[in-house]
Amino acid sequence: MSIATKVLDLLTGDEPNQPRLTWYGPDDERVELSGRVLANWVTKATNLLVEEGEVEPGSRVLLDVPVHWRALVWAMATWCAGGELVLPAEEDEVLDDDDVDDEPGYTDLDEEETGDLDDDESVFVPDETAEEPDIAVTARPSGAPAAGLVLVVALPALAMHVEDPIPAGAVDAAAALMTYGDHLGFVQEPGGDDAALSGPEISGSSGGPVPYGELADWCREQTPACHRDEEHPRVLCAPRDHVEMLAHAVAAWRAGGSLVLLGEDVDSSRFDAIQAAERAAVRC
Repeated sequence: MSIATKVLDLLTGDEPNQPRLTWYGPDDERVELSGRVLANWVTKATNLLVEEGEVEPGSRVLLDVPVHWRALVWAMATWCAGGELVLPAEEDEVLDDDDVDDEPGYTDLDEEETGDLDDDESVFVPDETAEEPDIAVTARPSGAPAAGLVLVVALPALAMHVEDPIPAGAVDAAAALMTYGDHLGFVQEPGGDDAALSGPEISGSSGGPVPYGELADWCREQTPACHRDEEHPRVLCAPRDHVEMLAHAVAAWRAGGSLVLLGEDVDSSRFDAIQAAERAAVRC
C-alpha cells in the first residue's frame, strides 16, 4: 500500500468529519474540507487519472498548479495511482544566460523570437530533448504545458468548471471530476523503487527521483523538527514552494492531524490572526 492510500485510510478512519485541510486564498477565500470530503476529492481525481489518463507506475504527472488545496488533491491522487509527480520550477527561479543551454526545456532564442525581452530574462520554451509528461494538471488554460493529456483545473473556491476556454483536446478536469466514482477503482500499486517525486533540486538517496520506498521518510525530513513527532497536530503552513506544501500536509495527516494552508496571496500580516482563529498550535 502506497503512502497516499495509507493517508486516505487515515483520513476516513477515526473522526472522518473533522477538518483535515483548511485553505485560505485571495479575497478572504476560505475552504474547509473534512477527512471524508478530502478523501472523496482525492478518490475521484485518482479514478480520473487512471481511467482517462491510464496513469500507473512509471507515468509522469506534471503538477502545474500553484500552492493551493486543489494542488494537494491532484498530488495525492497521482500517488494513489502510483504515478510519478513532477514539480515544475518555481516562478522566481531565473536562470542566468550561461545556464540556459544546460537546462532541459530552456533554449536560446534569436532576436526575432525574443522581441523586447531584457538581457537578464530567460525564456521557457518546448524543447524536443526534454521528456514530455504523460499528464499535465494545469491551472493555466491559455499557457498549458505540452503533455499526452492536459487536465485543466479551476482555482476559484469550489468552482465546478473552468471559466476560460481550454485548449483543443484538453479536459475540463473541474467538471469531469464530478462524473467519477466515490470509491477507489483498480490501481496498480507502485513498487518501492518506482519513482514517486521529481523536479528541480529534488532527489532521493540515489540522486534520482524520490522512489516510493523513500517517500515517507523524505517528506518527514522536509518538515521542521517542531512537528515531526507531534500527535494530531493542527499545522498552519505558508509554504514557500510545492515541496513544503506536500511535506507539511503528509506529515500532518500521517500524524492524524490537519493542515491550515495559506495561499501565496495571503498577506503575512494576517498570519497571527488566522493562527488564532484556527487554533493552530504549530506554525511553519
